[in-house]
Amino acid sequence: MKLFSPLRIVALLALMLPFLPMQAFAQTAAPAKYVMMISSGAMPTAGMGLHLAITAAKSGRSVDIVLAASGLDLGRKGAGNGPIFGTYGVDGPAMLAQAMAAGARVSTCRTCLLNQGIDIEDMIDGIAKINAFNVFDLAEAADVVLSFGAPDMGTGISFDATPAASAEPAFVAPSTDPNAPCDPTTDIDGCM
Repeated sequence: MKLFSPLRIVALLALMLPFLPMQAFAQTAAPAKYVMMISSGAMPTAGMGLHLAITAAKSGRSVDIVLAASGLDLGRKGAGNGPIFGTYGVDGPAMLAQAMAAGARVSTCRTCLLNQGIDIEDMIDGIAKINAFNVFDLAEAADVVLSFGAPDMGTGISFDATPAASAEPAFVAPSTDPNAPCDPTTDIDGCM
């Protein structure tokens, strides 16, 4: 009789399973999903968000960046030579390009484009135009939502680490086409 037959090894592993450290199993889990809401183009606020987005994307995490308000300046074609984020020694648009190169997806909401009189064609290639329903979908699917706002407006940086799995599913109306014509005076929700 063999001391270490395949059947005995499997039985031994099955007995040890409850005592194995959980870290061994955590490594096979899907990467965390992060949404970075950046509504300020000013450094260091935007720089902090972009630094975290670059780091998360390079480490294999799923990263979505949503540009809003003055954060749109980070994604404008020809933007650059703006305030420098000291950690990297580069400006915001260069950091956004680094985040995109690392795999981060970047979008901006239709309302922000309309409010600033910018067309999506004015933004660098790869930035998607989305609506408010899409922003809700991104936030609800995320494990962590980070918001980097304009400190002069009192919004600052906020952090929400409520796991998506424990949240109650919310009803989200169907998304509208972000390219469809819109009259903000009569179709406020559809124009988001």
